[in-house]
Amino acid sequence: MLRRCVPLLAPLLASAAAMRQVARARPIGRRVALGGLALAPASALAISGGGKDYAGATIKGQDFAGQALSNKDFSGADAVGTNFKNAKLRGARFFKSDCELADFTGADVTAASFEGTNLKDAKLTNAVAQGTAFSQTIADAGDIRGADFTDAVIQPYVQKMLCARGDAAGTNAATGADTRESLFCP
Repeated sequence: MLRRCVPLLAPLLASAAAMRQVARARPIGRRVALGGLALAPASALAISGGGKDYAGATIKGQDFAGQALSNKDFSGADAVGTNFKNAKLRGARFFKSDCELADFTGADVTAASFEGTNLKDAKLTNAVAQGTAFSQTIADAGDIRGADFTDAVIQPYVQKMLCARGDAAGTNAATGADTRESLFCP
């Protein structure tokens, strides 16, 4: 009986060993290296970056300005009016969070996930949103002046709505990218 189980357990043990290596994974551009192999986009590691995560938490009106919060999970969080000014949120996950009136001014949200996130009147002034995934709610953001959307995942009809806005202008202070160019505006 044990001899029949060993071939079945080998793939499971190999998977467990690979999962332990995730903790030692290091970003290489937009991919992650595990044992020398580039396997997954860095945004795929958005869930749990070690330390406290905020999934489902009420962080309404709290001040996270300037904090290092890369790869943290804010899924389903109530972050209404929360201050993320100049925070490092690379690879953070805001799936279905309520970020109405949140301030992401100057924040680095590279490769973050904002799918289904309420961004009504949120400030993204001078935010670095390279490779970030957005749903149509990005169109509800309060200010996108100077934001860098290079390689961001935005639906074409939403991209057109953003390009039609008067605040789709300026140059990102950190990257030097022109907001309109990063959105591929005509």
